[in-house]
Amino acid sequence: MAKLVPHDEALMAELWVRFKAGDEQAFDLLTERRYRTLFNYATRFSKDREFIKDCIQDLFLELWNRRQSIVTTPYVTIYLIKSLRNNLLRKQKQLRQWEFSQDEWDGEWSDGWTVEEEWISSEFTHESQASLRQAIQALPRRQQEVIFLKFYEGLSNEAIAQVMEVENQTVANFLYRALSQLRNTMPALVRVLAFFLFFP
Repeated sequence: MAKLVPHDEALMAELWVRFKAGDEQAFDLLTERRYRTLFNYATRFSKDREFIKDCIQDLFLELWNRRQSIVTTPYVTIYLIKSLRNNLLRKQKQLRQWEFSQDEWDGEWSDGWTVEEEWISSEFTHESQASLRQAIQALPRRQQEVIFLKFYEGLSNEAIAQVMEVENQTVANFLYRALSQLRNTMPALVRVLAFFLFFP
């Protein structure tokens, strides 16, 4: 099953059980611990910060209202990301706020995700970090999403497949294509990413 880099997933699972039982404090802690993750993920799809906040608020409100009927899961982060993704796609159809292709995305990455600050800033100069951002922006949207989930959230390929509702091999293909394209512009970056792949 999915392996997560955040080491508090066991605590999240405990909070989830308490939240399902009606514990408001546990629910507040769940929200606090995963709000930034959800917000950063949503910026893959929209630059409208208020819209994103509304989507996340709606998600947690729905969770609270349905707490007695939702599943018990040890993988809370995956559940939340996938739920938010579904909400974003549903609202996209309702509001027509942005065009969303299952294969390509022509927009830019929001400033909400500063991935280099999390796992690679020590390896590169400021100039290289700018090049990294530019290189990732040039990737197709689905490849950007895989890079975010793999290296920022630390999800396994299996977990990413669950979130994106695709096969494991599809995730591997997206990752391979992304790294191949990045290798052409930033060879040193790919060496660092390869380390994360083989030494999770």
